[in-house]
Formats: sequence, structure tokens, C-alpha cells
Amino acid sequence: MNAAELEGLTRIKVKPVESKERKKAYSIEYLNQPFYKDLWHTILSQKLASERLLIKTSDKHERNVIEKETLILNLILDLL
Repeated sequence: MNAAELEGLTRIKVKPVESKERKKAYSIEYLNQPFYKDLWHTILSQKLASERLLIKTSDKHERNVIEKETLILNLILDLL
């Protein structure tokens, strides 16, 4: 399975949820998630979810955290 097929299969829904600490919290719900055959595909899916979450986020601090996470996932994918 190549990355394009995986992207077509993985659908996520990002929604804000209630948090006890009065901070914004997000829940990522994976819909139609396929079984992954290796770690690379799992991390790729996490990276794509982070990129989609970045589109929905408007707060500058939250965007910086998500961008940092996406960069770390890119580095991990390069090492694998």
C-alpha cells in the first residue's frame, strides 16, 4: 500500500472537547482506520492528522506546538 492509498483510506474527525483545566483540548477520532502493517504507516497517519489539526487551529501557541510535533514526526519518518 502506498502513501496515496493510505491517505485515501484514513479519515479523521477533529473536534474540540471539554477539558478540566480550562484549556482547549482536541480529540482526534479515526474513522475507517485500516490496520497498519508497519510503524512507518502508523507515524505517517499521525503526521497527516497533525497537519489536518493545524488547519483547524487558530491560536498561535497551539499552532507552534502542532508544527513542532509535525516536524518531529517528519524526522522520525526520515529515519525509518
